[in-house]
Amino acid sequence: MADEASTTDVQANQQTSGTQTGQSSDATTTAQQGADTATQGGGDSGTITDKGAGQETQGTDAGDLQRLREQLAGGDEKFLKHLERYKSVDAITKMVREARQAAQNAGKPIMLTDKSTPEEVKAFREAYGIPEDPAAYPGDFRQDFKASDADKAILGEFKQAMHSRHVPPAAAAAALEWYQDFATAQQQELDGNLVKVAKETQSSLRQEWGGEYDGNIGAINELMTSHLGKDGFEEMMSLRMTDGSRLQDHAPFVKMMAQIATDYYGSNAIFNGDIETTSKTLEEKIAETREVQTKDPEKYRSAQYQEYVAGLYAQKQKLDARKG
Repeated sequence: MADEASTTDVQANQQTSGTQTGQSSDATTTAQQGADTATQGGGDSGTITDKGAGQETQGTDAGDLQRLREQLAGGDEKFLKHLERYKSVDAITKMVREARQAAQNAGKPIMLTDKSTPEEVKAFREAYGIPEDPAAYPGDFRQDFKASDADKAILGEFKQAMHSRHVPPAAAAAALEWYQDFATAQQQELDGNLVKVAKETQSSLRQEWGGEYDGNIGAINELMTSHLGKDGFEEMMSLRMTDGSRLQDHAPFVKMMAQIATDYYGSNAIFNGDIETTSKTLEEKIAETREVQTKDPEKYRSAQYQEYVAGLYAQKQKLDARKG
């Protein structure tokens, strides 16, 4: 019985020893990885070692701690020296745990969240090459892109926005490229609609006005140029509508201005080149007013008839000015 008990104890001790040896091997591997991670790029000094050193374990536990270090080091003197920085079992355990976490995250892209620390933000910006100065942020318009004044004004704001949101330069450049493609396509669509609306408006007005078309357009040009000047007139006529068409091709506006011009000049005949006919018609009307003055003085003195007479003389004055 004594021999059996002795044999059983020996087997149990061997199993226990084997289990401890396996655990020590796993711990040694993880700890060694932690040491490698901690010392990369900085010799023996690293974030993990500095933070996890702790206080030296005192008394008989110190001997156990040293034996644990030696067991983990597995004969690696450099690693043993590194482990001696950790002053307690808890400190070594924390180092192994952090090393394992670092190993799991190795190769994963750096991501920012609303809880990221300033240090993490700085590391992210450095990793993706985001400059400190927004003005140095990469990105500019292509040479073949016809940038408007509005486009040029927002480019600086675009860089500032990308910079403040920690957008990597490559992603910002892709966004700017998309904007240029979008803006170019949109402008082409608007320019195409300008041509389309201009042709449609001219065709419909020629059909509606017939022989009066040139006279109405001439009256509009004359009236607006006299009030706005040549440059002001051209600027106003070039104003773009939201669909890309110009103000001068907006049919309701053209009709309105034609009516105003005709009322102002009394007729559009003078803009059709028929000045003599128009002059003769005016002289005949003025002659009729003189007859009324003689035959019906009361009618001639009425406010309504006096307004009519004043309009005839105003029209004659404008006509005489065009005749030179």
